[in-house]
Amino acid sequence: MMTTPSKPSNPLSTGRGLLVPLGLVVLLTLLYVAGVPWVALALDGFWEGVDRLAEHPRILSFLTALSWAVTAFFAYRFYRMYLWDKRVTSALEAIGTSSTATRQLGWRSLNHLATAEGLPKNERAWLSAVLKDLHEPGSPQPPTSPAGEL
Repeated sequence: MMTTPSKPSNPLSTGRGLLVPLGLVVLLTLLYVAGVPWVALALDGFWEGVDRLAEHPRILSFLTALSWAVTAFFAYRFYRMYLWDKRVTSALEAIGTSSTATRQLGWRSLNHLATAEGLPKNERAWLSAVLKDLHEPGSPQPPTSPAGEL
């Protein structure tokens, strides 16, 4: 029987990278409210530095532009991963169809997506495991192309 590894269905397990900074901010805020001396001193110093930064408009405008660039970069990466996920889903659905041409296109798409640039290691490993599992004996084999591209 063929088993296909699936992606984690729990959204919290995929977003753990965001929980760490959020937890750190909450922890520091609670320590500040509780009056822990070293936290109060550090945070007061930080905000005084931010206030002094307003006296230097060029530095402030540079940091603003930098923050917009970083935000745009992460939005772009998120959008690319969203598209990659949609393409993988479509390719997996195409492999399950009865049409030979559609199935061949699905195999080509999966093989191409498994080697896409900028793909995180865990996504590449997941897709490689799916491809390996689909190539097990007894499963429908991918059609061979005349040029041997697969």
